[in-house]
Amino acid sequence: MTAVAGRRAFVAFAASRKLAASRACGLLKVSRRRLGYVGGKTCQDAELADRLKELSGSHPRYGVRRLHAMLRRDDRPEGQAFKAVNLKRVRRLCRVHGLMLKQKRRRKRRGIGIGVPCKAEHPNHVWAYDFVEDITETGRKLRVLTIADEFTRECVAVEVEHRMNAQFVAQTLLGRFAERGVPSFIRSDNGPEFIAKHLMRVFSTNGVQALHIDPGSPWQNGLNERFNGTLRDECLNIETFHNRAHARALITLFGRSYNQLRPHSSLGYLTPEEFAKKWKNENDGCAGGGVDSGAPPPNPRDLSHCSPPAATEDKDGSTEIIDRPDSRMALHAGAPVASQQSRILRVDEATVTTTQEAGKFPAQIE
Repeated sequence: MTAVAGRRAFVAFAASRKLAASRACGLLKVSRRRLGYVGGKTCQDAELADRLKELSGSHPRYGVRRLHAMLRRDDRPEGQAFKAVNLKRVRRLCRVHGLMLKQKRRRKRRGIGIGVPCKAEHPNHVWAYDFVEDITETGRKLRVLTIADEFTRECVAVEVEHRMNAQFVAQTLLGRFAERGVPSFIRSDNGPEFIAKHLMRVFSTNGVQALHIDPGSPWQNGLNERFNGTLRDECLNIETFHNRAHARALITLFGRSYNQLRPHSSLGYLTPEEFAKKWKNENDGCAGGGVDSGAPPPNPRDLSHCSPPAATEDKDGSTEIIDRPDSRMALHAGAPVASQQSRILRVDEATVTTTQEAGKFPAQIE
């Protein structure tokens, strides 16, 4: 019996002995108003704790805030009572029932770096991709190709194979281009699969510019690295894969759940698909957003918001800006990325015709 219940029992006993309730509360040194207070809880702690255990069992790597968001998103009839639950109450029950996650130790950053070149401003503006590795229970290596939209945080694709080369990456991207449209930029590190000539030729054909991060600067591809960390934490570290087909099935299900069911903290605890639909409704499908004034939508490849290219210095000491209007991907004043931020393939029509006849393709220009 709790202290409040004991005091109430004493007041009831005193009333049965014909002692005034105010006198009994005075003997207990407790307010009569406080003693008669009844909380307005919409559900009992036992029911809420059972639901939290159920959610934690299904998603063992969800913390307090994400569990609270899942409670508020519960559309079942029996889940209506959980929508008004306070975050502090969820935290208290998680602590009592051992559902708290171990907090990660935050490392102090020594510097802020140069930031992320060409930040995404609308869906299909910037994609990012990278590899994640794991093994099967027999010890065979698995490679996972992850592609994410940096603006909506959607998982565009997750592919699992034992080996992946530039041709496989190109075929995967071409399939996503046909389904979702062609992005303006694709960000990656400087791995051999991502700087291969075959992949650069595919990008040039489809009008996509490759953004390669600076060596030793993984934070420039931080959004895809964050998705890879979530994939590692909530799927790869939990599951044991029997073979490639088993890994492909489980990882594909994770990618689907990530887009449709998992609330994302940076999106206001909306799922990526919900955020994409909300943005589309608010912006009427226009890449630039805002109210539709009857004018044509802004060109998604208008890159005036990005930094201009660096000036090049000739041998005589004069400087000039690279301007090639006949180029398929000409760099001009207001172009997206400076030369020190990424390496962009620049190919003109004459060079393509000449090199195709020779059976060669020009190397990527730094």
